[in-house]
Amino acid sequence: MGIANILFGIDIHSNKLKIKKMKGIDKKLDDAWSLAVKTRAGFKCEVCGSTDKQLNSHHIVGRTNRMTRWEVRNGVCLCVAHHKFGKQSAHEDPLWFTEWLGKNRKNDVEYINGIKNSIKKWRLEEKEELLKQLKQIK
Repeated sequence: MGIANILFGIDIHSNKLKIKKMKGIDKKLDDAWSLAVKTRAGFKCEVCGSTDKQLNSHHIVGRTNRMTRWEVRNGVCLCVAHHKFGKQSAHEDPLWFTEWLGKNRKNDVEYINGIKNSIKKWRLEEKEELLKQLKQIK
């Protein structure tokens, strides 16, 4: 039995496995969220309607926010030009994108603004359930 186990009653091996499992499910959730955002948009850029193979799922509120990271309403399906590389893109011209969101996704923006400052500590079971839900979006 290791010193941490004796002093704190911590099973380090078990905690390392849990952390590894949590990281693995985060990647699965990211992938499922991205696919759900594209599915919701009909696999078209929500700005121009392009069905380019290079569609990206863009977070309205950045993915570091745990409350909104896997919320489908926090995603916008964009072609590469409107995501990163065009003059009118979410990353190159955030003011333009904010205006676009206000005109085209007002309800979603209001919803996301209402929840983004909440604190969420995800349990593994909650993540597994969310993953099931995201995979069901068609």
